[in-house]
Formats: sequence, C-alpha cells, structure tokens
Amino acid sequence: MKNLIEKYFDGKTSLQEEAELRAYFNSDQVEESLQQYQPLFQYFKNEKEVQLSEGFEAQLFEKMEGGAKVVKMKTWRPNLLRIAAVGAVLLAAFLYFYENKNTPPQHAQIDWSKYEVTNETMALKETEKAFEILASSLNKGKNKTAKELAKTEPAAKYLN
Repeated sequence: MKNLIEKYFDGKTSLQEEAELRAYFNSDQVEESLQQYQPLFQYFKNEKEVQLSEGFEAQLFEKMEGGAKVVKMKTWRPNLLRIAAVGAVLLAAFLYFYENKNTPPQHAQIDWSKYEVTNETMALKETEKAFEILASSLNKGKNKTAKELAKTEPAAKYLN
C-alpha cells in the first residue's frame, strides 16, 4: 500500500488503483503508518456526496435573465486630476520664473590688480614665457606635420 500511495502522489496511478486507495482509506483497517492520509480520502468522499440545493439552477437562471446591472462611470475624477496637474505645472512655472526675475544675476568679482604688470622687466619676462609656450606648441605641430609628410613621400613620387 505504501508503494501505491507514493505512486498516487506522483500522479502515476490508474483509475482502478485510485479506487483501491479510496476503498482502503475509507475502511477501518488502515495501518497506523498510513493513517495520516486517511483524512484526505475521507474529504474526497464527503465532497463527492455534496449535492446542490433543489432551487439552485432556478436561482442561477433568474439572476442571469435579470440582465447585467448598468453602472454609470463617474467622469469628474479624471477631469479633476487633469485640472490639478495643470494647476501644479502652472504654479511651478510661476514660482520658477518669479524667483529668477527678482534676483539679479550675480557675477564673480575678479581682482585684476594682482595680474597687472607693474614694471617693464616683469612684462618682458611674461611675454617671453608666452612666446616660449607658443613656440613649443608650434614645434609639436611642426614635428607631427613632418612625420605625416614623410608618410606621403612614397606616394608623391608617383604624382610627379
């Protein structure tokens, strides 16, 4: 019987084997180790015996013939939500532009006096520094141009 109950829970029993199980568990001669399954099979037996009341079908058809209840949808709520959303957007826009209009733009004040050159030798040194930076940048460009021209020389001999 243990093998049959395992087969039943695996879903591999035939109808005849299930009938045997129902008969066994609905009897009073169930082994003690298998008594835990007895309430399950007794439940199946009890539910099989349940019958509908005599007027059930008539009540069901009566409710079905009465027609469906017509429910009117309330349309004010979606419109109210739209109005509230528009109001929120307008309020946010007003507060944003009102606040920005009333506050003047603030520019950082730069103290140019510390960058001013006060004597000629200092001006000469700063100018030389600027020219050195410019020359080094131009030399980088010159070197790169020379390398690229060297790559094109093999093709140039065919053009002449």
